[in-house]
Amino acid sequence: MKRTRYLLIFKYTLYALILLLLYILQTTPGVLELAGAKPMLVIPAALAIAMVEGEFVGGVYGALAGLLCDLGGSVLFGFNGLFLSVFCIGAGLLVIYLMHCNTRGALLFVTVTMLVRGSVEYLFGYRMWGYENVWKIFALRILPMSLYTILVTPLLFWLIRWIYRLFQKRLTGE
Repeated sequence: MKRTRYLLIFKYTLYALILLLLYILQTTPGVLELAGAKPMLVIPAALAIAMVEGEFVGGVYGALAGLLCDLGGSVLFGFNGLFLSVFCIGAGLLVIYLMHCNTRGALLFVTVTMLVRGSVEYLFGYRMWGYENVWKIFALRILPMSLYTILVTPLLFWLIRWIYRLFQKRLTGE
C-alpha cells in the first residue's frame, strides 16, 4: 500500500517536472526555433497525459500546462489554463468512451486544440480590433506555431505513454 502511494506520487511529480522542462524549452529564446516559429510543447504533453491517465488527471495537468503557457504568452492570464483544462478533460473522456489511445488520436487532439486555440486567440486578440493586415499574424505566426507543435506531438505522446506503461508495470507487480 505504501509502495503504491509512493509510486503514484513519483509518477505525478514526474509529469509535472516534464511539463516544467518542456515549458523551459519552449520559452528559451533560440531553442527549437524553426523559421521563426516555436512549438508549444506543453500542449501535446498535457493532452497525452489526459489520454493515458483519464479526464480528472488530464484536466489538472491541462490547467497546469495552460497556466504555464499563460506565464509566457500575450493573452489574458487564465485563457490557456481554462482552455487546455477543458480540452484535456474532453480528450480524456473521448479516449475512455470512444477512441483508442494511439498516436493518430494524439495528433487529432493536438490539431483540433491548436487550431481552435489559435483561432480564438486571433479573433479576440487581433481581428476584432479592426487593424489592417492582421491576417499576417494568423498566417505567419499562429499557423506555423500550430504546425510545428503538431509535428512534435508523436515524440511527446510516446514519451508520456512509455512513462505511464512503466509505472503501470510497477504498480501491478508485473
